[in-house]
Amino acid sequence: MTAAIAEFFDEDLAPLVRRMADRPRAGGGDDDDRRGIRGMVWQGLVGLGALDTADTVRLAELLGSVLYQGPLLDTLTARDLLPDDAVGEAPVALAVAAEPWSSQDGAITARRSFVGFATEVDHLLVGGVDTAGLRLALVPADHPSITMRRLEETGRGEAYEVEFAGTPVTAWADSSAEWETALAGARVRQAAFLVGLAQAALDHAVEYAKTRRQFGQPVGKFQGLAFRLSEMSMHIDATRMLVHDPDAAAHAAADLAAASDLARTVTTQTMQINGAAGMRSDNDAQLYYRRAAVESVRLGTPAQLRLERRET
Repeated sequence: MTAAIAEFFDEDLAPLVRRMADRPRAGGGDDDDRRGIRGMVWQGLVGLGALDTADTVRLAELLGSVLYQGPLLDTLTARDLLPDDAVGEAPVALAVAAEPWSSQDGAITARRSFVGFATEVDHLLVGGVDTAGLRLALVPADHPSITMRRLEETGRGEAYEVEFAGTPVTAWADSSAEWETALAGARVRQAAFLVGLAQAALDHAVEYAKTRRQFGQPVGKFQGLAFRLSEMSMHIDATRMLVHDPDAAAHAAADLAAASDLARTVTTQTMQINGAAGMRSDNDAQLYYRRAAVESVRLGTPAQLRLERRET
């Protein structure tokens, strides 16, 4: 199944996917082409069985390699928490935070920030803390009690602040234990996504080193740069082994911290290798760098993840 999805992201589609949510100005609006590509990619992934694959870690790494931005990984996490008939094949965005909220008469009131693709999903899975502890509520994304505001952030993607004002709940997932299990799975997938992102950034740096010439030869032939590229490849392979370990969920926080550091380091090195050219908007080096900055803290910063690991 992942082979079919890899084929789906061919050399024609992959460049479009990398930039399908790259929107410079919040006030400028989204264009129909980017939104259309995102819709096509979602339908293609669902049609190829991405929501039902057993190897979601390999799928996540593949998505990272093309800088996929969309609700697929959030939807997989939601499906781990809710009955099949609650979500089905509809896209879901996570809006979970360990922050207070209120619920009354089957409705919730809360505000959540950095919710990805909130305007393009059917459901929002909202989490918060009340007297009963952590609870998770599935709500319809198009309900009139919900207001959304797109945020300007480093990745220039589709991140929103979402406010719920008495929004009716269609399904509950109340178990903190189930959330911890689902969160571990989500973190392993996010770590795999970052490994894929780092590999793609390294590949970009290698291609640049093959073509950029100094003193009559490609810069990739210079020993110092060759050693840097080899070292990055070694770290990517080592981190890949961690996230594909069958017991990765048991050390998900540590794996995600390692993958986050890896992605930031490799994309920084890729920018440096590309030099001034890497700063251009048409150069993917800056795109990998910006996306790594956002994706590396999506489910906890490396410092938070390591602290959590020490406390368990």
